[in-house]
Amino acid sequence: MKIKILCFLLISIVGFSQKKKNNEEYDYINNYYQFVYQAHYENLSGNYQKAYDLLKTAEKNCPLLNQMGIYEPTILAECAVRLGKNNEALDYIEFTLKEFGTKFSYIENDSVFHELKSSKRWKKIKNNAEKYFNDYSKSVDFDLRKELNFMKKEDQRVRTNGFDAEGAKIVDSINNEKLKRIVKDCDCYPNYSVNLVGSYDTDEFDPEISVLVMHINAEDAEYWKPIFLDLIRRGRAPADIYGRLIDSNLRSNGIFKYGIYNNVKKERIEDFENLDKRRVAVGLAPWQLDKDIYELIRKKYGF
Repeated sequence: MKIKILCFLLISIVGFSQKKKNNEEYDYINNYYQFVYQAHYENLSGNYQKAYDLLKTAEKNCPLLNQMGIYEPTILAECAVRLGKNNEALDYIEFTLKEFGTKFSYIENDSVFHELKSSKRWKKIKNNAEKYFNDYSKSVDFDLRKELNFMKKEDQRVRTNGFDAEGAKIVDSINNEKLKRIVKDCDCYPNYSVNLVGSYDTDEFDPEISVLVMHINAEDAEYWKPIFLDLIRRGRAPADIYGRLIDSNLRSNGIFKYGIYNNVKKERIEDFENLDKRRVAVGLAPWQLDKDIYELIRKKYGF
């Protein structure tokens, strides 16, 4: 499990269509994320029945995501094992291998699943794991994967070993225009669709570009606000990108709206009494719950 937390396995939604917006019929903000955040907390706290029930509710409302740092299908598999639902656990294991490109070694090395290893179905899944990964990889747009990797490298090139202000303006402008084109074409935040750009393990290129959101300026942010919010609602973008977009542009005055940064105290958050309302409305976990989850992860995995 520690490996899964540390690795940047990407999150995804299956399917792609240019004729109609993907997942238009689902509302992840109101019907999914909050169940998952609470389930994540309960699972880390050892309340496996509560975590299982909450995730099953989320799954009933919307197709499962595989959010980085949470990994809903894997949590469901873990809870199912602990609740004596071994066959259901194997269902979710097979699901995450097929649909999200999860490497079988991450599952196999998790001690929670030790009791499943003697079953015939486990052995069958293990024998098919490489085929599942190869089949899933056939859907990957490797050219886009390389482009995203280059965009992030350029973003970091002008920010490491000293900040190149003029270079950053040029790179950020180019990346912003590229991102507009890519998001329009794929109807998702691009590194969010494993079936489009692949998982962390697909090849040597890393398509994780969430850091780019932190460098979108205030003027360009006006373009992205409604787009990001719509993508989050439909489960087509990381749930934190709207909050990151806003708070990253408030760093200069030091007063924040969504409390994205872990080191920001409540005194530096605008209208703190209504913070959770704002956070939930854009797909984020309540402020204290988010901190509680982080603390449980830190203690469990020694971060």
